[in-house]
Amino acid sequence: MFINTYINDLHISEGDSYRGDCPMCRGKNTFTATKMDGTIVFNCYKVSCGSRGKVSVGLNREDIYNLMDRSSELPYGKSEEFEMPTYVTHDLSKPIIKAFMSKWGLHKNLSASYVMYDVKDDRLVFPLRDENGTLIDAIGRSLVGCQPKWLRYSGRADYYVQHTWEKKKKAIIVEDVVSSLVVYDCFPDVDGVAILGTNLNHRHIDFLSKYEHCVVALDPDARSKTVAYTKELKNYIPEVTAYPLTDDIKYRKVEDIEGLKEVLT
Repeated sequence: MFINTYINDLHISEGDSYRGDCPMCRGKNTFTATKMDGTIVFNCYKVSCGSRGKVSVGLNREDIYNLMDRSSELPYGKSEEFEMPTYVTHDLSKPIIKAFMSKWGLHKNLSASYVMYDVKDDRLVFPLRDENGTLIDAIGRSLVGCQPKWLRYSGRADYYVQHTWEKKKKAIIVEDVVSSLVVYDCFPDVDGVAILGTNLNHRHIDFLSKYEHCVVALDPDARSKTVAYTKELKNYIPEVTAYPLTDDIKYRKVEDIEGLKEVLT
């Protein structure tokens, strides 16, 4: 297949990511590819494209040496810290930022430690941390209609959850960060886990398997994924429920919020 040849020709090193124009739809800077454990996961963020998947390419000698070097530098269970670009600041004073946060009800619970601003690209930036609190990535939402709408800064994180350091037993699985924060606002005793618009992978499953009950509540246009994820997660989690939203959870429709409360009880 053409895409397999294209992926192989990128020569991505283990743990690294590539971002550029999509070879299938020619979308500008919409294509990402990340190599983890000898497999390259690729995705085009252009809605009309749908180019996504994974290609097993194995590990070369350089990859193995790099992994050995990293394992000797980092303590067990620790992640290498991501350095936030200098153009991402804590200044949230611009009216466009306040308008976006007010629109989605984010202004009540978010402090500067949970959200930043990309002054170069006009993006609201959400730091992504691992379970140890280490900053490993960030994702920025365009405030001016730029593509891609969501931009990953390092590509190393697989999910987002607002860490409160409380061990919660239930989670609602959503697609993006804003939806995750809406869950946090509406359901204080439940984690909102955003899978960041990607396909379900083993890192999602490893993280989600700590919960006793997960509700898959993806956007209405992703019903097939909702069913598929629910079926897959039932192999790892005691209770998994698929909930068909009437609209994106960000809109906080009464019937959706009340329906989720009922499912979670």
